[in-house]
Amino acid sequence: MSDNRDWEVELGLDRMPTHIIDKSVTEVMSLAGRKAIVTGAGGDGLGQAVANRLAGLGADVALIGRTFAKVERRANEIEARWGVKAVPVLADLSEWDQVHRAVDESHAALGGLDIMINNPVYAVAGTFADFTKEQIDDTVHGSLTMLMYGAHAALQHMVPQRGGKIINISAAAGRIAPPGLVAYAAAKSGVIGFTRNLASEVADLGISVLGCAPGIMMKPDLRERIVNPQDDMDLVARRSVMDSLAYDVRLKRSGLPEEVANIVAFLASDAASYMCGQTIDGSGGQYMN
Repeated sequence: MSDNRDWEVELGLDRMPTHIIDKSVTEVMSLAGRKAIVTGAGGDGLGQAVANRLAGLGADVALIGRTFAKVERRANEIEARWGVKAVPVLADLSEWDQVHRAVDESHAALGGLDIMINNPVYAVAGTFADFTKEQIDDTVHGSLTMLMYGAHAALQHMVPQRGGKIINISAAAGRIAPPGLVAYAAAKSGVIGFTRNLASEVADLGISVLGCAPGIMMKPDLRERIVNPQDDMDLVARRSVMDSLAYDVRLKRSGLPEEVANIVAFLASDAASYMCGQTIDGSGGQYMN
């Protein structure tokens, strides 16, 4: 029976990454030659850890942040450590025009854009009924809207080239109901939904959208606040972390930003080539039922 349909194309067989078949996992994880942007990369938290992990796998990276001295210091450290190109870029991630300008600058400086890591965060703890309008607006804008700005800016380059990866940073709080974090948790739940829906929209364009949901990450400043509390807010933070570790986190410890960055690096590599729209937890089993 004659069949003129091109079954290779119909089944997507022509788009399967057959180049990975004979490679080791280490080779598949290589990001050599890739161009990556990481937002919120100037501090001591997840952004700098992700930038280091991507650079360690061979990617050239642009580090975007609102304090130039911080992203410049991190970029210099990365270049010295890994021998890749690292570019500091100044931008206020809360401003649409600045985000798009920063992504354009990064694209020009790196000579392309393959990986976009959206890592903005802003959280206000407290009873939701006591929140002001500004606290609600700032939390949603800082933990969801700014991330959308970054994804939109990246798509201006990825859609024409029909390829790229966007990785959105959510939070374990986005899957559950942590006390005192109603607005933040709702915004991070929105990140998970945004990741899933954007992935559906752009998958046919060769663009992969994925997410990572960290739990408690022990950055140096948080560690200092908890170990040596200076005020009532620090004591509240200590109690919150201790309660989570005692009742919710199955590994009974907090995590390092670098442990979450390992997941992000995996998602950015060809090792995650058959994933689409998922948000992967990096929370030590926090709130796992």
